[in-house]
Amino acid sequence: MSTMTYPLARDCVNSLGIPVDNLSLQQAIDRIVDMAHNREGKTHLVSTLNVDFLVNSLGYGFTRPRHPELLNVLRSSDMVTADGFPIIWLSKIMGKPLKQRVTGSDLTPALASRAASEGLSLFLLGGGEGVAAAAAKALQKANPELKIAGTSAPFIHTQGPALADFAADDEIVLHNINSSGADILLVGLGNPKQELWFNRNRHKLKVPVAIGVGGTFEFITGTVKRAPRWMQRLNLEWLFRITQDPARLWRRYAQGLVKLAVLTTPLIYYRARELALYRSMHKQATPELRWRSVWSSREQSLAVLRLPGLVTRPYLEQLVSSLQQDSATTATRLLDFSKVKHVEISGHQEFFSLAAILRDPDSNVSLLGMTAAVSRELAACRIMDVLGESDSGNPLSALSNTSGNERYQAPTCKSYMMGATGLVFLAGRVDGPGLARMGFVESLLHSARDRTCIIDFRDVSLLESSAIAELYPLVTAIQASEKGEILVSGAGPNVRQMFRMSGLAQPVRFIDDATLLAHIATQEPSNV
Repeated sequence: MSTMTYPLARDCVNSLGIPVDNLSLQQAIDRIVDMAHNREGKTHLVSTLNVDFLVNSLGYGFTRPRHPELLNVLRSSDMVTADGFPIIWLSKIMGKPLKQRVTGSDLTPALASRAASEGLSLFLLGGGEGVAAAAAKALQKANPELKIAGTSAPFIHTQGPALADFAADDEIVLHNINSSGADILLVGLGNPKQELWFNRNRHKLKVPVAIGVGGTFEFITGTVKRAPRWMQRLNLEWLFRITQDPARLWRRYAQGLVKLAVLTTPLIYYRARELALYRSMHKQATPELRWRSVWSSREQSLAVLRLPGLVTRPYLEQLVSSLQQDSATTATRLLDFSKVKHVEISGHQEFFSLAAILRDPDSNVSLLGMTAAVSRELAACRIMDVLGESDSGNPLSALSNTSGNERYQAPTCKSYMMGATGLVFLAGRVDGPGLARMGFVESLLHSARDRTCIIDFRDVSLLESSAIAELYPLVTAIQASEKGEILVSGAGPNVRQMFRMSGLAQPVRFIDDATLLAHIATQEPSNV
């Protein structure tokens, strides 16, 4: 389900389907500073991953995220750091330990010091009333040369009926940030609010880097105390935090750890199985990539690469590097997984890069022949849907043409207006700005005045909360008029889940394909 665009040169570790950068604190700061100096018209997102992120974004079903939009934001972040010991623990299970825990509360003070020496300015967004301003003063006191571009503590809506007014609510905040000329935006709204806020405004922000820092402002001001250094080194900071607010935090941490245990049990099983059955696979010589040409003409060719039975991390790295270097070729290349019995778990992060290649609109690479056993293994590690497993849960199959890539591009719309029914097919990654550019709401409002309009979502790869906010006033207005009706068809689990997570599913009437056919079977063509 992911629509991630993954930078191909990152050194990452798969953390239950989310790429975590293998960086030290100093390396993370260096990369952020580089992003801040590079004003290329894009706002880079830095996410600090902890257990809350995993629990909030992942579902217990291998291919059914709890929050599809949040998971997509994390996967498409330009950098993800390990904020929490469980993420380090997961990397050890994967067989590729991360270098260091890089928390938002460690990153922010260190970044402020570096920003002061580099002449970069910070904007602090979030926290309670006055907290961002107090944090800014504390950072300036520690770094007199630090430039504070501004602070703001707005109330942000990411769910419920108030979500419909997000554009007006965000307009003032965006103006303050963009007009400040800030180089780095620190977003302390907490998860998942800060990621969802960024996602719906990513194309309007003019700051080079945005970093989700959660409750870091409270740590900086001293409102919430950090654990002593010795407890941090022993990864016991969570225990210290519980003692600070036991009534609230003990249940949150207990539930989070139980959910994490459920999420990681399949991964632990497959890792133990790998150690028992394939312990020596990483010591084997890496096979050469042997492409076999099966057809060619003057303009085009077709080549197949049959992967070995045991696919090691070096082999995957070699394969991805080869595909990147040959990206300009017009040859159609098929990766044959039919003989693969096991893929080394420490190499799973290479599938993030492979997924980016597969979803490139100009890509001529496809997968085929993956067995059910390997599919289950990749699904348990939350990699299968990264590759593009269909919502039906079937194993990955060969891509017959390149049109499938259209599901991961800007939204498109096809409509058929009949006598008493209008059928509208949406496709691609659907967000609020995309619907606005198409004039979708205005057109549907006109069409649904005196007929039933059915919006079909079966070809939608991701439905963002900003799109639901755009549709919500339309649905409620039409249903209140009692003259027209809007129905939703073809809504897969991820689309339905986004409606639920936004808190706006109640006024929407979902129909199955049988009901859809019943609506249009007796229609006569319209002259409209």
